[in-house]
Parts: sequence; C-alpha cells; structure tokens
Amino acid sequence: MSTRAFSSTIINVPINFVWQHLRDFTFPERLFDSVESCTMEDDLPPTTVGASRTIVWSDGQSRVQRLLEVSDQFHRVVYELEMSDPPAEYTACITTIQLYRVTDTQSTYISWSSDFSTDVAPTLVVFEQKAYADNLEDLAVHLVEKYRGAQADLRASQELLRAQANQ
Repeated sequence: MSTRAFSSTIINVPINFVWQHLRDFTFPERLFDSVESCTMEDDLPPTTVGASRTIVWSDGQSRVQRLLEVSDQFHRVVYELEMSDPPAEYTACITTIQLYRVTDTQSTYISWSSDFSTDVAPTLVVFEQKAYADNLEDLAVHLVEKYRGAQADLRASQELLRAQANQ
C-alpha cells in the first residue's frame, strides 16, 4: 500500500514569480478560494522554520501545520501536520511543495506531495492526491492571472516613463 500522495503540473510563469508567492507560509489564504483564513501562530514571520500556521476552510475545518523547511536555493517548502479539527485519519503527515525551472519555456514545474504514516487508509491517499491536483490547477490559474497583471502594469509604467522622457 502506498502512503504517498503526489501530483504535479507545469505553470506557465517564471519560477521566481511562483516562488515569491509560495515561500510565504500563509499563501493558501491568498491563492485558494476555499480557504477562509491562514494565520501564523505567535505572530511569527511566515518564513520562520519551526513556526506554525492555522488554516481554516470555508466549511469550518481547520489544521495547524508546522513549517519544517523553506529553501530559497531549492525552491522547496516542507511542513507537517500538528493538529486537525476534525481529527485527521492518520497519525502523521509531512508535505512537500517543490518547484523546478523549466528552462526551454521559462515556466515552472511544481510538485505537491505528502508522506503519510502507515495507518492512513488507501482511499485517503487517493483523495489527497486528487486534492493536490485540484490545488495545483487553482494555483496555475491564480498565478498566471497575477503574472499577466504584473506584466501589464510593468508595460504601462514603461510607456509612461517613455512618454515623460519624450516631453
């Protein structure tokens, strides 16, 4: 029985743009419509290894997760489940989100995976894998929109500067 859920996709946005949004541990609130809130415990910065976040979904479920790694070198975030309401159907779970630069298209390969304790039900692994695929699809939509908006703002600023320089 597999105790690993894994999903991946390509996001047609440069890796640095994707990373600036995902390295902040409170990213779920800004990028997923189903998340009502995502707050850091003890007012710690959202990139502090060892810090915990509380995620509350719109259906009232919540989870507390502890940040284990933020790697700017490897574009990776790793965290573990500390508490879940309602209680999780497994003893432990460590999740990794990893980005890779796709050099020929200047896009980003992203993987989202979790390793569960052996008491996890196979159906839950399948459910989580589907959830990660859905999350990645949502991420791609949000980040492509944000990137296009940022590019449009940049072009408008450049045109304004050119117009001012020509006066």
